[in-house]
Amino acid sequence: PGQLDMALAVAQALQTGEHLAVEAGTGVGKTFAYLVPVLLSGQRALLSTATQALQDQLFTRDIPAVSRALGLPVRAALLKGRSSYLCLHRLELARTVGSSTQRDPAVAAGLEQVQRWARLTRSGDVGELDGLDERSPLRLLITSTRHNCVGNTCPQAAACHVNLARRQAREADWVVINHHLFFADQVIRETEAVDWLPETGVVVLDEAHQLNDTGVQLLSRAIASDQLHDLARELGVQGHARARGLRPWAHLALNLEQACCAVSSLTREAGTQSRSAWADATPDGLDPAAWLRAVTGLDQALTAALEAVSATAQSAAELARLLDRIKALQSTWNHLAPGGASPMDATRVRWMEWGAERSWRMVRAPLDSAERFGRLLQDAEPGTRSWIFASATLGHDDALSWFTRGLGLDQHPTVRTLRVASPFDHGEQASLFVPHDLPEPADAAHTPELAARVAQWATRLGGRTLVLTTTLRAVARMAEALSQLVLQGRCAPVVVLAQGRLSRAALLARFRAAALTPHGAILVASASFWEGVDLAGDALQLLVIDKLPFPSPDDPLTAARAARLELQGLKAFGDGSLLEAAMALKQGAGRLIRTETDSGVLVIGDRRLLTRSYGLALLASLPPMRRVVDEADMSAALDALVLTRSSTRDRPCS
Repeated sequence: PGQLDMALAVAQALQTGEHLAVEAGTGVGKTFAYLVPVLLSGQRALLSTATQALQDQLFTRDIPAVSRALGLPVRAALLKGRSSYLCLHRLELARTVGSSTQRDPAVAAGLEQVQRWARLTRSGDVGELDGLDERSPLRLLITSTRHNCVGNTCPQAAACHVNLARRQAREADWVVINHHLFFADQVIRETEAVDWLPETGVVVLDEAHQLNDTGVQLLSRAIASDQLHDLARELGVQGHARARGLRPWAHLALNLEQACCAVSSLTREAGTQSRSAWADATPDGLDPAAWLRAVTGLDQALTAALEAVSATAQSAAELARLLDRIKALQSTWNHLAPGGASPMDATRVRWMEWGAERSWRMVRAPLDSAERFGRLLQDAEPGTRSWIFASATLGHDDALSWFTRGLGLDQHPTVRTLRVASPFDHGEQASLFVPHDLPEPADAAHTPELAARVAQWATRLGGRTLVLTTTLRAVARMAEALSQLVLQGRCAPVVVLAQGRLSRAALLARFRAAALTPHGAILVASASFWEGVDLAGDALQLLVIDKLPFPSPDDPLTAARAARLELQGLKAFGDGSLLEAAMALKQGAGRLIRTETDSGVLVIGDRRLLTRSYGLALLASLPPMRRVVDEADMSAALDALVLTRSSTRDRPCS
């Protein structure tokens, strides 16, 4: 019934040219609920989802299934970002133009493997290559960006995989993209008057709860150490290859590398967060004089590179593209650096971001994506295009205000909202345990104590345990504590898997496989594992969330949003952080029950749910579940899961 309600609401929106935001709980089947009415409408459609993995699922499984079921053919095309496709020209350059990176035997062997695959692939999607991580140096060598692509002058233009994918997208009835590509297209349309995506009568944005944050990321102006290191490498390689002797290319590249490293080497005050607020001339936690020296050096290195390439750009198309790239970086730099061309205002925030391995990013971001979506909905002729926003998590009220406010949809009378409840009986299928005797989350003893409990529970259950933490640092601490317990023999020899040690797909595959072994596995993860993880059946029966997922109040973006709420007469905590935590908690808890036959226990290791006034509001955001009151009750609940497990039920009697 819920799926039918959603499908009818989507059909009505398509007929009237209105817009619909729909929250469909786990198990509703929202993908078919929008695909069926879109296909029956006969309209061209743009279908966007959160990740490339979900894109592939939509394109290869869901769309063909609906098309076959209805007997209605549809020409669908799959389109990803440029960096997802092999660039034949850059592959050839990487194999013929020498540099320290290419002389690495591992990279050279990788290039030969890519060359063999390049002769066979039809799509050029580098996702077909096993083990090619997004940050792999090899991937940077064999894919292009809009700044280093040589365009129509490319000798491989006729065989270009990017051009072929875009041509297929323009000719298709439906185009399947991801949210990053959707926003990237919006930016390119605005800055370069070029569009990749066709005009369609329907836009469906699935996993829509991610749109605001994805939009903020893509609509930001940023300059990063990775970009500058890559630019320095390109400066040395292309300058030497295309204009040898005309400028000191190696020296220019070295200056840029050193200037980038000078920023990385800045000493930060103790306690400085990974994101430093940057409201004044100097980011928080840095010495003003040292900061000024570093950014002056970076400015001079960029200027020298710009002058050198400007003087030689006529000699080769590659240098002309390199010049465009440096100009774009210089423009971003002018918006970000002290005394930048664009003053700060109440709708934007600036910060300095410190990453792993001495990487950094300077960012200036909008507070949300409302301005962009407001423009998209206003610019369209009334009734000519319907926007469908769908997710399992969009709000706590019928108006879906958490979601609609972030995108500015609450200001548009043609946007309707719908909530469709999950068909699962969580009261029968799931239990909730909030241990009252754990240390406070801020206490150093919290993680070791929770790890000891998790080890006991997982031993009783035979693994089948997923631990979601609120930070990546907590992943390392929890995984280490669990591993020590296993080594010390204080629990069963359960396998401890941790995010960061293997790819996401490999971790999930090993976790599923471990469920078939006597002791099973515990998977500890954060970030992306809070959503999009589908471990149906008996593979996952215990889900542990270490702490309530409140956004950090010290984060510059969170602080700026809080200040804006206060100016609007709202409460920074109640109307901001609390709603964010409720939505994240709802998303994380949704990993446990994935089908009508699943069963399990959810543990939230944060006693603030029981002791703070906001605890009831957060509990109300979760599906109704049976409450586990103490450790004895918890043991009984876990034993019941083992006894009712399908593998146990199906086993013949001895």
